[in-house]
Amino acid sequence: MISAHGLAALLSIPLKTLVLIVLYPFVGGIGRKFSKDFINSVKLVIFIGGISMPIPDGKYLNVFSNKFLIRVLINYLHKKTVKTLPGYGERYDEQSFWLVKQPDRKPSDPILVYLHGGGYFLETMPSQVQSVLAIQKLVDPKKREKLSILLLDYKLCSSGYQFPYQRHQLHSTYQKLTKSEHNTNINFIGDSAGGNLAVIYLQLLKGLKDPETIFPKNIILISPWVKIVPDSSQYQPGQSYYDNDGRDMINYYIFSREYPENPILGKTDPNALEVSPGNCIASKPSDWDGISTLRNSSSNVFVIVGEDEVFRDDVLNWTTEALDVPLGKQKYGDSNNVFDAKKHSYIRKGNDKSAGVQVFVEPWGVHDSVFFFENDLLGKLEKNPSWTLKDINRDRYFGITRIVEFLNDAL
Repeated sequence: MISAHGLAALLSIPLKTLVLIVLYPFVGGIGRKFSKDFINSVKLVIFIGGISMPIPDGKYLNVFSNKFLIRVLINYLHKKTVKTLPGYGERYDEQSFWLVKQPDRKPSDPILVYLHGGGYFLETMPSQVQSVLAIQKLVDPKKREKLSILLLDYKLCSSGYQFPYQRHQLHSTYQKLTKSEHNTNINFIGDSAGGNLAVIYLQLLKGLKDPETIFPKNIILISPWVKIVPDSSQYQPGQSYYDNDGRDMINYYIFSREYPENPILGKTDPNALEVSPGNCIASKPSDWDGISTLRNSSSNVFVIVGEDEVFRDDVLNWTTEALDVPLGKQKYGDSNNVFDAKKHSYIRKGNDKSAGVQVFVEPWGVHDSVFFFENDLLGKLEKNPSWTLKDINRDRYFGITRIVEFLNDAL
């Protein structure tokens, strides 16, 4: 049965949405990014309510499975797109589905494995699949005709599958792709909790100490949840958890709640690189050596985080430690929604000590904007089939345009 707290959070969603509708003409939307964007303000209200649910109550929000989402809902909403995607909706193994399965695929052809966000307790949202498909439609045609996309359908802690069950599922699928089928060009794209899963899986592969291990060739991280358990020092003025409280869909309270045991981790200690790098007190830059995804000149890493995210400091601290990116030294919050390449981005080509690196801070961006607030681009692409990347507004679709550029270069 749903808890009283969960019921209150659930009932607050329509109430707060109604308040927004009434007040919007007078005071605008919520969050700095969406003060003049009614639709995304409504979405932000809904997402705030959903993610503030007690984690065990998340199952009451998971109204449909990934199988239904992919094969029925997205297929219905986007028939024009789906009918062009070979192998769409086919099951690969017990915990994954193809969004694109190129025929006559060679082991060297790229496979993009999508690791969805949702705090390990919420199911994949339609908007997340829509954004993935929008990215696929914009990739250069010569790259797109070889690109396959696989969605990992991992089980959720709100249904009783506490971490590291999800990591085991990824490992099973990854081993089938690489060990059984000998695919050599695996790429990860993960948002939020999916970003955590992508990062910690690199550490798992490193820990195998198997000389035949194939690391992901490229990795894309959108608002990666690199520190699962925040500490009290982070809710202080000058810290992103504090300064962005009320601007982002996530707040400090959500993940600092005290439980008899963490409902996501159970009894798993977060102080481990294979669990939560940001909580690993004794971590050091050299911990990321030996991971070719991060250290091989032929590999590439892409990271995006929002200026108005509560996770901003955690993400930038991780990029400093693992990738030697200096963006964390900057002061944020004063961009006035204007992108400054020197302040809000860091780009480095691969060299003998590092993979190619691209890190972006989206001005006034909130958590996981790519997969929750840029997904409407898919509908626009369906209405305008001749559009290419150059036709897309780079400010409105900050993340998708840059991810596509990254893939065009990296694949």
